[in-house]
Formats: sequence, C-alpha cells, structure tokens
Amino acid sequence: MGWGPIGQWLGKLLQVLGLNVIVVRQSATPAGAGYETVAFDAVRGVLPRTDWLLLACPLTAQTHGLVDADALALLPAGARLVNVSRGEVVDELALIAALRAGRLAGAYLDVFAHEPLPADSPLWTLPNVIATPHSAGFSDGNAGRVAGIFLDNLRRWHTGEELRNLVV
Repeated sequence: MGWGPIGQWLGKLLQVLGLNVIVVRQSATPAGAGYETVAFDAVRGVLPRTDWLLLACPLTAQTHGLVDADALALLPAGARLVNVSRGEVVDELALIAALRAGRLAGAYLDVFAHEPLPADSPLWTLPNVIATPHSAGFSDGNAGRVAGIFLDNLRRWHTGEELRNLVV
C-alpha cells in the first residue's frame, strides 16, 4: 500500500526478486508494466491473495485505520505485515489479536499509533513481532538533526549534564 518514492523503490526491488506485486494507491491508475493496481477503497478485494502486506502509504483520512480487524481477517493464514508508513494506518489492538491467535505469521513494525511505543505494549514481547524505533524513514535534513543531537549529547556528557533522548 502506497506508491510514493518508498513504495516504488520497494516494488521494483520485490519484482526483481520474482514476487508478484499488487500496488494499492489512491487511484486505480496503472502503476506501470507488471503491476496490478487497485485503489485504497478496493484493497479488500486483493487481501485474500496477499502473503506480505507492505504499508508505505501516507496517513490520510482514507488510510487511517484502513488495516482493521476485518482487513486482517481477509489475509491468508500465515501472512505477514510490514509497516514503514504511519502507525495509525493499522488498528494495533486488532493486529495484536491476529498475531496472538496465529492468524498472522508475523509483523515487522517501524511505526506505531503512539510513539515511542509504550514499554508495556505486547508488541515488544510477542515472539512473531520485530519492532524498530521508527528508523526506516528518511527526510531532508534528518542526517543533520541526528548529527546535531549526537554533538549536543557529546557536549553534555563532557560537561556532566543530563543527556537528551536517553533510552533506559
């Protein structure tokens, strides 16, 4: 789901690997040669044929909660979900229930409805979940911001001040 720069790059990579890629985007306008294309409002028609549901779409009124309990139930048993878009695209409680029930083989999540993901979230401890700290994204100036935080923390450490963004 999603056919912006990230979705297009991933689609090309997956096609090279021999996977059948179905593009789900805002409109059903063909995404290109070799791609079946459907609009977000028709996604439920392709979910039963979806072994890997890769979310790389923006958060809009149309995509908010798009992957709910009903959508997850349409996926084949053993399907997997990858979310590098926005956490609110997925109903997390429904996702947790599907993972606990074994309906989904796994979820690979880089984004969550509430970030940072609360320490008591079951997503941290489910054996079929890989959770990362919203690190898949890239934006203009991101490298500069990261370097700035690092240099500020280096200065703070050197002067004995409290570090920023400390994870315990």
